[in-house]
Amino acid sequence: MPSSPLAEGWMPTAFGALDVAGAPGFAAEAEILLVPTLPGPALCLVSHGADLWRRLIREGPIPSAAFDDADLDVLAQWRRLGIAAFGSNHPARAHHLKRAVLSSPLHELVYAVTAHVAAELGVRTVFIKGPSLHRQGLREREHSADVDVWCEPARAEELVRALAAWGWRRSPDPWFGTPVPHSTTMSPETWGCEIDVHRRVPGLTLDDASAFEAVSASCMTMEYAGTEVRIPSRDVHAVLAAVNVVRPAIGERGRSVDASTAAVRMLTAAGGTLGSARALGAVPALRRELTEVFGAEATAGSAASTPRDWHWRGRPDTAHAYLAALRTLPILRRPRALVRLLWPDDDVALASARRAGDPTDDPRRARLRRLARGLRAWVRGRRTVRERMPTSPSLRHSERTP
Repeated sequence: MPSSPLAEGWMPTAFGALDVAGAPGFAAEAEILLVPTLPGPALCLVSHGADLWRRLIREGPIPSAAFDDADLDVLAQWRRLGIAAFGSNHPARAHHLKRAVLSSPLHELVYAVTAHVAAELGVRTVFIKGPSLHRQGLREREHSADVDVWCEPARAEELVRALAAWGWRRSPDPWFGTPVPHSTTMSPETWGCEIDVHRRVPGLTLDDASAFEAVSASCMTMEYAGTEVRIPSRDVHAVLAAVNVVRPAIGERGRSVDASTAAVRMLTAAGGTLGSARALGAVPALRRELTEVFGAEATAGSAASTPRDWHWRGRPDTAHAYLAALRTLPILRRPRALVRLLWPDDDVALASARRAGDPTDDPRRARLRRLARGLRAWVRGRRTVRERMPTSPSLRHSERTP
């Protein structure tokens, strides 16, 4: 006998939904915070609207005959907004409504939105760092200022463009269009939470695609705002977080004791981190910490190569760092990149001025002042490099000779 058709009716849809009734920071009447399936801001349901949406979760799909005319009008409006649908099923159908697991419900919704937008494109993602580390017992701090999503490197730009329709804009980057940046920062227009779309994690010796596949093959799921997202397994995540915390920063003189201590703590918090570090090509970046935890023999057979992105990030100032990064590009791409670094686009120049505390809104003036700051930094950096260089015994002797 042919199977009977699935029942059709009204059902709730969302790209993330949370029960916020009585939650701190929300008005007393607020009950449900949700994101429509169409690009736009989060909505808050109250009173009868919240009751109706909860009913759709409990009983949906519900036939139209079960509603009065007033509720049918509401459902029709919701359908246009993207928070209800009519049929037998929907890819964004909400099956339950839970309380927030993060201290910031809006931040939690950003995880859900990002996951849904990527899923619509068919782009595979893994969410890294952030509050997931806290939930896995790998760090004490719960909250983060942004959402870090690692996606298939070849499709990162697709995800960036898709997120722009949802209220984020690409932050100015003088390296845009080159392989130098490991991620694209998306600044919020309404959400209050940045998204970093990663092509890679600095510090791994694997190429971008291989590194993503290695991490993607060892994942678990967590639920944020009713949406399951993929995160690295505990041992892999500990390695990635340790690599991130010891990553060199421009202008810093070597690895700090605090950074090394934090990395050791993460590597010892999860089992299997030595094997994961080897599989990901993270041993060179974490040689000191892995040796402390597992002994010198654990890293003795690993190549002493310099991790990608490490050399230029360790330079004494931005000018020297940019020159070192420029040398990582193919020769034929360097001239155009150099021109853009010296005389950048308007948005890059103005963003640089803001970071420097320069209130100018004139792009040309901002470029000139940026160039002047770079030259001053270059001179200081050259002086710093000379100070760091060890002095040979013969030179010391000649300096002492009258």
